[in-house]
Amino acid sequence: MPSDARGHPVIDITVPYHHDRANDLLADQWRAQAGDLVPFPPLTLPRLGRESYSVRIRQVAVLDLAIEDQYTDAVLGRTGGENGHIADRVVTHFTLRGSWRFRTEREDLAAPSGRVCVRRNDLPWNFEVEHGTCAVMLSLPIQDLQLPARAASINADMSSPAARLLLAHVRTCLELGGSDAATTRSATIELFQGLVNDQVSDDPRLHSALVRTAKGLIETRLLVDPDLSPNTIAAALNVSPRTLHRAFSGERMSVMGYVRERRLERAKSELTSTSWTISEIAARWNFADSSHFTKAFKRTFGVSPTRHVAFRAEPRETGPIGDAV
Repeated sequence: MPSDARGHPVIDITVPYHHDRANDLLADQWRAQAGDLVPFPPLTLPRLGRESYSVRIRQVAVLDLAIEDQYTDAVLGRTGGENGHIADRVVTHFTLRGSWRFRTEREDLAAPSGRVCVRRNDLPWNFEVEHGTCAVMLSLPIQDLQLPARAASINADMSSPAARLLLAHVRTCLELGGSDAATTRSATIELFQGLVNDQVSDDPRLHSALVRTAKGLIETRLLVDPDLSPNTIAAALNVSPRTLHRAFSGERMSVMGYVRERRLERAKSELTSTSWTISEIAARWNFADSSHFTKAFKRTFGVSPTRHVAFRAEPRETGPIGDAV
């Protein structure tokens, strides 16, 4: 079976939409590539003007949890129900691009880009997927979860703090796996419950996910938010400042230390890639003045901004064939 660089199971299939046995070809290739690791949901390829259907899935397992990075073109399918496809699971889709639509006799659940949907898969669902849809999927054992009574599904905004934390965590699992599978599994379930309950727990097992999400938020606000502070970051993530500081206590620097370092690194790049003056860059990156910026820059990088610019501008010695030495 194909696998990516980290050995995660991969499905990578392309079949023509108009082949007489297109559905059978898809099922045969899926089972040949994935076996029992990625169960095949009964799929039907619609008759479209496009030439071919493609699906790519990268999966990592954390004990009995499954996390998948999915790409699929337009397709119809069925999942769940008694004795059906992964019927003993709760399935969460983070739709990054495109759209999913799930239907039961009583529900019509749309999951367009920017939405996260949670489904009990002990119910039978029909689904359809828009062409070029990308999603991250999390599959959890239903017996280990606390779900709202009589709720078959939950549909939420992917930008909510709890959703961002869970997505950051599962993406890290996709890229790095779980060095401690039991701890990773427990953290995943806690973060999932936070999504269901729309709250973020102050649990040390979740601190690494909180730090990752906070760093992503900081990166987007470095330039546009001159008042970036632990309070504003914590408020955006729907946690207390104390929880945020506790999460960063295991890092090599504090929350604001990280903010300042990232601003200095971005400013350092602009010193040699733009025509802005040191004073303009200091103001752009929210330093009080060029003197404060210069002191912070030299403390971090060991040279002044002026010397850094001069060093980068100095011609380098070359060897006999013109190569820098």
